[in-house]
Amino acid sequence: MNIRKRARRRVQDGSKMDKQGKTVLLVFPSQFSIGRFDKLIADIKDALRSKDVELRDIVLEKECVVFELDDVVEGAAITVEMFGIDKVAIAKKVSIASFEEILAQVVNIGKLKILPKEKFFVKVQISNNAKVDYKPRDLEFASTGELTAALQSSLSPSVSSSPRQSSTFPSSASSLSSSARPAKNELDADRLIEIFIGKKSAYVCIEIDAGLGGLPFACQEEKVLCTIHNALSAISCMAVIKCGFFPEIIILYTDDDDLRQNLKTFGLVVNRMNTKNYSIRLARVEELQKQQQQQQQQQQQQQRQSSHKSILQEIVATQVLTRMRGKGVVVPLSTAIHPLWLIELTFKKILSSNKIPWMPLLLPTQGIYDIAKELGMEEHKLRLMSDRSCMIDGLLTFTKQDYAKHRKSIDIMTESALKNMNTISFEIGPNYLHDILDSV
Repeated sequence: MNIRKRARRRVQDGSKMDKQGKTVLLVFPSQFSIGRFDKLIADIKDALRSKDVELRDIVLEKECVVFELDDVVEGAAITVEMFGIDKVAIAKKVSIASFEEILAQVVNIGKLKILPKEKFFVKVQISNNAKVDYKPRDLEFASTGELTAALQSSLSPSVSSSPRQSSTFPSSASSLSSSARPAKNELDADRLIEIFIGKKSAYVCIEIDAGLGGLPFACQEEKVLCTIHNALSAISCMAVIKCGFFPEIIILYTDDDDLRQNLKTFGLVVNRMNTKNYSIRLARVEELQKQQQQQQQQQQQQQRQSSHKSILQEIVATQVLTRMRGKGVVVPLSTAIHPLWLIELTFKKILSSNKIPWMPLLLPTQGIYDIAKELGMEEHKLRLMSDRSCMIDGLLTFTKQDYAKHRKSIDIMTESALKNMNTISFEIGPNYLHDILDSV
C-alpha cells in the first residue's frame, strides 16, 4: 500500500496544471461499516489528529465521506491502513453543474497517469442523491473521447517543430502518452480513471488504493485475549481486530531473538489499532528442547522434538490464555493446518474455563497467504511460510499419545510463563520496539 509515494508527485503536478479544482480525500466505508458511520468518522478524525494532519471540512455523501485536509496525501496514507474502509481516493473536486469542467479534469489527470502504449478506461459512478441530467455512460463516452483526442494531439506541436528531438527526447510526460488508447472494458484497461458524482460535487480520482475492509476498530466494545508467538498467531490477532474487537496481547517468546522477532510482528498489529497508548504482556516460555536435552540420544529424535516445538507452543499459548482474566480467548487454529482432535481439545479446554473461544482462521475460505495479504501482512510471508512448514511437519507426527507424553512439560511451561509474565505500557510510535526492550 504505497499510495503516499504514488500520489505525492501526481498531486503536485496536477496542482501546477490546474488551479481551480480542490484536491480532497474520499473514504469509502466497507459494507460492514455502513451502520457505524459515526464511529468510523470519529476514528479517522483521531488518526488524522494524531499525525498532525489538519482537518478543514467534512462532506457526507451517501457512498463515501469527503475530507478537506491540509495534506491530502498523508491523510490517504493514514486512512488506507485503517479497518472499516473499503477504499480511499485522492480526487479533484469540481461542480456537478459543469459538464465541461469535469471533462477538463479527466484530461488533466489522464495526462498525468497514462503511460505510453497503455490502455485506459473511464468509469463513472453517480450517487442516488445526485441530481444530474446525464447518465454514467454519457460521461464515460464524452470523457473517453476528450482524453483520447488530448493524448493524440499532445505530440503534434513537438512533431512539427522538431521531429528528431521529439522522437528521441520527448518534451513532456503527456507527449509520451500519445500512443495510449481506450480499453474495451475495465478489466482490459492498464489505467482506470474513476469519477464519482455526489450530491453537489463531482470527484475525479487521481489515485485510488484498496483499504483493509472489515469493521471499525473496537466497534464491538469487547476485549479479547490473544497471544503473538509466530506469524500465524499475529494473523489471527489481526483478523479479530478486523472484526471490531480490542485485543489484549501477550507476547510469548523462548529467547531474546524470538522476543525481538515477535515484537516486530506485533508492531504491524499495533500500528493498525486506533489508540495512542497500549499495554502489552511479555511471558518467556522455557524451551522444551532444553528440558529434555539429555533424552535426545539420536538425531532422528532431535529432529522430531524440534518439529513438535511449534505445536507445543500452540498448546501452551492456549493454556496461558485460559488462566488469565478475560471472557474472550483468541486462538490461531485452522482446519486447514491443525488436526481435528487438537481443535476439539482446545474448544473443550477453553469452554471448561468459562471463556468464549474465538477462532477467526478456523474455517478458511482462502489460503493463509491470501488472508495475510488481505490483512496487509505481505511482508511477513516468508516468516509465515517458515512457521507453517514447521507446524505442518510437526502435525504429521504429533499424536494424542505425544500430547499425553508431554502433558507434564506443557503444564510446567505454562506455570513458568504465568509466573514470569510482566506488563509494559508504552506510547505507540516509531520507537516502541526500543521502549519495550529497554523495559524488559
